[in-house]
Amino acid sequence: MKTAAAVTAASLTQSWPVFAAEPAPGAKPNILLVICDQMVLDAIGAYQKYLADQPWLCHWVDTPHLDDLVRSGVSFTQAHSPNPVCCPARSCIFTGRYALETGVIFNNIGIDRSVPNMGQWFEQHSNYQRVYCGKWHAGGPWNNPHVAGPRKIPSFETLPNGPDNWGRHMDYGVSGSVEAYLRNYRDARPFLAVAGFMDPHDICFWTPKLNNGRTRSSDFFSLAGTFPQLPPNLHYDFKEIWHDPISFSAMQWHNYIYDYCRMVERLDRNVGRLLRAVRDRGDDTILIFMSDHGDGVGRHSRVQKWHPYDESVKVPLIVYGPKFGIRRGVVDTTSLVGLIDIMATVCDYAGLPCPPHCRGMSLRPLLEGRPTPWRENLFIELREVGRVIRSRQYKYVMSYQPAPRSARAQANECFLTQDGQPSLFITGEGNRFRRVPTVMLFDMQNDPWETRNLAEDPKFAQVIAEHETLNRQYEAQLIPGREFTRA
Repeated sequence: MKTAAAVTAASLTQSWPVFAAEPAPGAKPNILLVICDQMVLDAIGAYQKYLADQPWLCHWVDTPHLDDLVRSGVSFTQAHSPNPVCCPARSCIFTGRYALETGVIFNNIGIDRSVPNMGQWFEQHSNYQRVYCGKWHAGGPWNNPHVAGPRKIPSFETLPNGPDNWGRHMDYGVSGSVEAYLRNYRDARPFLAVAGFMDPHDICFWTPKLNNGRTRSSDFFSLAGTFPQLPPNLHYDFKEIWHDPISFSAMQWHNYIYDYCRMVERLDRNVGRLLRAVRDRGDDTILIFMSDHGDGVGRHSRVQKWHPYDESVKVPLIVYGPKFGIRRGVVDTTSLVGLIDIMATVCDYAGLPCPPHCRGMSLRPLLEGRPTPWRENLFIELREVGRVIRSRQYKYVMSYQPAPRSARAQANECFLTQDGQPSLFITGEGNRFRRVPTVMLFDMQNDPWETRNLAEDPKFAQVIAEHETLNRQYEAQLIPGREFTRA
């Protein structure tokens, strides 16, 4: 039986067409974006040598295909989500603009009609074929695109995906559909394809608000020592802006993190199908793997996302494309990069100009090892009115007072002015808006688990002032969105 199974597997593998080993001279690369949902940076086994502390998830997952990507491409350990929640983050990925500019400041709002998405930009400026499969969640109160009608993504064709929105069902359909597209595409024009996976987002249903019976308080499967270690910042004591920890027992946290690791491993298998298909095409495709944001995984007693801590804002980002000058086996541990850079990067490789007001930088020089000046700090939004400045050593966090939604005339009227009235953000006039008095400052080089808020230590007053100046400079560039494409 083993022999028969091996023969069958070999026959299936050999039945796929194998494309030319080299792209045609001067050919533009095909581009495949692989976007998962809610994966923390450290949940890749290959990062063990860079993240030595045992509670990092790289010590507790088996991810052979993502490890292969890390060994075969360029990955970044300082990659950040521009806004750690689904719709805002995805609007930034597909436009190169910040959420305040796309108008997607929280979930289930459509992108501002004046801001082109990636498909629209490629349609206007190139001959790329554009297809999308799986989770989109940047166009209204729905996750997945339809083939036609109000849920169709403008300028993308839609590939069929799995039967529902659960990662364990949908993602297998997504990987199968995109794999088939990769293996059967023969058009002379290059393609831009997106595979939007749900895993490991389903860990959300562990939370008390969405609990469907998964918050196990006992070692139901007698896993004992195979449980991941609990993080050293599970319990902490400092003043923070948003205080919403979850009260789980130690065993509930063990089970939560264990289940999360298994969802990542399920994702890994689906990513492996796409990586094999890209290689079988002769590596004529650049593959970019990322997650829209992270997850609490018990750090700071948190679940889900939308927190300023690294478990929410740091994300995996790996780029593979050996036939297009992208280096192999490079782990960049210093460059501050973000998903805001994806639009500029794909435009660069496709030979297109960036859209107007694109905020990202092309990663291409970093990917190819060419000397280039790079940013010293990074801007991140969260919770509609929160701001994060990440510099090389520090992370600074502040927030304006949010206007209650019941008082708003429109969705993005979220800032309270000095007279207490809701207002749209006014570029360069942040001083008009009420601020939350608490700020946060972390020394990310010496305190990577973010256990000490240094903001109340007078020794760091100058550091805070410098980061507040950076925040004002970033805000002065923003052009707030006004008109949304879908309800």
